[in-house]
Amino acid sequence: MPNGVNGNRVLAVGRRTNTALGRRPLAVSMRTNKAVNENAVRSDANNAFKEVLKREAASNKPLRFKASKTVAVNDENAENATVPAAEKSKIPIGDKKLALKKTKPKEEPVVEPIAPQKLGFSSLLLIPHNVENIDSNDGDNVFLTPDYVNEIYGYLRQLESEQTIRSNHLSAQKEVTPRMRSILVDWLIHVHHQFRLLPETLYLGISIMDRFFQRELISKEKIQLVGVTAFFIASKFEEVYPPDIKDFVMICDKLYNKKDVIKMELAILKSLNFELGRPLPLHFLRRFSKAAHADSRIHSLAKYLMELTLMEYECSHWLPSLSAATSLYVTLKVLTESDDSALKWTPTLEFYSTYSEAQLMASASAVCKIIIKSDRSKFQNCRQKYSSSKLMQISQIPQLKAPIIAEMAAFQC
Repeated sequence: MPNGVNGNRVLAVGRRTNTALGRRPLAVSMRTNKAVNENAVRSDANNAFKEVLKREAASNKPLRFKASKTVAVNDENAENATVPAAEKSKIPIGDKKLALKKTKPKEEPVVEPIAPQKLGFSSLLLIPHNVENIDSNDGDNVFLTPDYVNEIYGYLRQLESEQTIRSNHLSAQKEVTPRMRSILVDWLIHVHHQFRLLPETLYLGISIMDRFFQRELISKEKIQLVGVTAFFIASKFEEVYPPDIKDFVMICDKLYNKKDVIKMELAILKSLNFELGRPLPLHFLRRFSKAAHADSRIHSLAKYLMELTLMEYECSHWLPSLSAATSLYVTLKVLTESDDSALKWTPTLEFYSTYSEAQLMASASAVCKIIIKSDRSKFQNCRQKYSSSKLMQISQIPQLKAPIIAEMAAFQC
C-alpha cells in the first residue's frame, strides 16, 4: 500500500494509545490549565472581597464604593486581586504631608453681557455734536454696515475725484457735438425704459460713454455704436439678467452687427483700463435722502431732476455727489413751504453731503433753468417716463411751475 496510507494509520493508532494511557493531547491540556488558573484567580478575589466585608462589618462602618483607582489582577499573582484603592491605602488622615490635598474648584469670573452699541465706529469718531446720527438705529442690520458707512462714502468721493469727466470734454472731438450727445442720451433713456433695466445701468452707461468720448476720437457714424456698447457693458456690470447682445443689435435697427459691438466693447474697456467702478449719483442720493428723512415723493422728484441733467452737456462734468446734492436741494425748496424748517438744508445734510447751501446755489440755478425749458424741449423721453402713475406722475406736479423756480434760476454767482 502507499506510504501515505500507512502514515495515517500510525497517527490514528498513536491517538488511541494516548487516550488509553490517560494522556491528553497538547491543545486540550493548555485549555484545561488556562481554565484552572482563571478559576483560582476568581476564588482568591472572592476570598479577598469577603475579608474586606468582614472588616467593614466589625468596624460598624458602611461599605462605600468609590470611583477610584483599582489594583489590577495578575494571572501569576492571585493575591493582588481587584479591591478598592481606598482600602489598600494606609495613609493616616492627620498627616498633612501624605494626605491627599483637597482642591476647591476655581470660581469662574462672572462676565456681564455688554449692551450693543447703537453708534458705529465711524459715527463715534466723525459726527459732530450738532449733527444727527442717521445710522444709530441700523446696528442690527449688517447690510447697511453702520460701522463703516462713513468710510465707504469717503472712499466713493475719492473715486469720483479720480475718475472725473472734464468740463467741455467734447471740445477735442471733430464730428461729435453737444447736440448729438443730447440726442443720444435721450434715446438711451428710452432704450433703458423699454428694456426695464435698473436705474444704476442708466447712470453707469452714460458715465462710460462720456469718459470714452473725452479719451478717443469718434466719428459720427459710430456715436450710436458707442452709446449702445456702453449700455451693454453697464448692463453686464449691474444687471442680474442682462439683455443679450442681439437685443442691442436689434434696437439699432441692425445698423451694426455683433462683431461691431464686441470690437467697440474691447476698445472702450481698454481705453478706460477696465475702471468701471465710478460712483453714481443715485448712490449719493439714497444717502442724502436718508439724512433728510425724505419720503418717496421727495426721493422720486430728486431722481427726476437728476435724469434731466443727464441730457445737458453743461452738467455732464458734475461730480455724482454734486448732482445728487443739488437735485435734493432743489426738491426740498420746491416741495416745502418757507416756514417749514424741518426739511431745509440742515447741518445734518451739510455734514453727510459735504456741500453747504452756498456751494449749491450755482448748480441749483442751472437745474431750475433746465426745469423751465423742459416743457418746450424736444427731448421728452425723461418727462414721459416720470409721468407714469408708477413713478407718481412726478414730472407733472404743479410745484415745478412755482415762482421759486424762476427765482432760483435767476441767481447769479
